[in-house]
Formats: sequence, structure tokens, C-alpha cells
Amino acid sequence: MKITEIRPAKGKLFEIILENEQKLWLHADLVQSEFLRSGDDLDEDRIADLRRRAAEHRAYEYGLYLLEKRGYSYRELYDKLIAAPNAQEDAVLAALEKLTRYGFVNDALYAEQLARHYVEGKKYGIRRAEYEMRHRGLAQTDIDEALAAYDDAEKISAQLLELLQKKYARYLTDPDDRKATEKVTAALVRRGYSYQEIRYAIEDYYAWLEEVSGDDT
Repeated sequence: MKITEIRPAKGKLFEIILENEQKLWLHADLVQSEFLRSGDDLDEDRIADLRRRAAEHRAYEYGLYLLEKRGYSYRELYDKLIAAPNAQEDAVLAALEKLTRYGFVNDALYAEQLARHYVEGKKYGIRRAEYEMRHRGLAQTDIDEALAAYDDAEKISAQLLELLQKKYARYLTDPDDRKATEKVTAALVRRGYSYQEIRYAIEDYYAWLEEVSGDDT
């Protein structure tokens, strides 16, 4: 099947028009690397290969575009790429393999980044951080390894005490105020902390508050 015309399209794409009015949209790099010219005769296998390589290039470029905005897990990025218009699974998988090989997709590293974001940044407990990370498409092994550094009783206790001091101090003025304690406890449970961790932290908070109050008198 002959190429009747090659003309520039949007961006770096070229529109390849075949004699039966079929059209191919190929990136300039592919047109140049294949030395495509008007009048070239393409068989069905070569046309299919060009379509496959064009689809792979689109998926790869779209993947890079998404990754420039934020990190993605392999699974998360697969879902995005496969949902794109005219996506082909073989092309998406080939693009993901290339992105992974070049280090743009790295689930273990992404898990570490998310763990730091959720635990250190948002001050979530381990359970909430784990929940959020699972929803980013990460494997449990990567999640467990990334969160292991934060699963330490002393670190959790210190983080909770800091949270109470900075965010919930206005509620915790009286250790006998059960309503206030329950309100703060509910908020911290939603952040992913256990009842036991919260109970100990509130006890530590009132001990700290008493110490500070004593210093001021």
C-alpha cells in the first residue's frame, strides 16, 4: 500500500496518508528513522508495526508528561495510560518497561517518598499512611519496607505529643473533660493512630502541661 502524502500535523506529528485513504499519525522521530517518503510501498505487517510503535511512543510521552507533575506507582501509571484515547495494552506495557528501565518509575523509591510525605509531612499514623499508599497502587512489600523506619514507639509518641501541642492544645485544658478527650481521640484515630498510642500521648501531654505550668509559677 503506497504512501500518497506526508504532511505536518499537530506538534511533532506527521500525517501519513495511504492510497486507500487510511491515515497514520507518526512522530517526526519515527518518520525520520524509518526514512518514510511519499511513494513508499508499505505492506500490512509494516503498517501494523508503525501503528504499534506510534502507540508506544504516545504512551511513553504521556507517561513522562504525567511524571513531570507528580510521582506515580507502576500500577497507577498503567491505569492512566491504558485509559488514554486509542491506548493499546502492548504499547502501554512497552512504554512502562522503558520508563521503569530508565528509572522514571520506581515503586520502592516512590513508597519511601510517600511514607515521608504522609508521616513526616501530614503527621499521619502508620495505619493511615499505609491506607493512602495502598490507594496509590503500591505493593504491600514496598509499603511495609518504606514505613518500617517510622514504626517506632518513641517516634510515634514524640510525633503525637507534637501534634497535641500544636493542633489540639485548645481542646486539652482539663484532664477530666471527657468530651474534649473523646473529640481529640476521634480526630487522631482518623489520622491513623491506635487508641493505645493516643491514650499514652494524652497522658504525656498533660504531664508536659503540668510541668510547663509549674515552671511558670
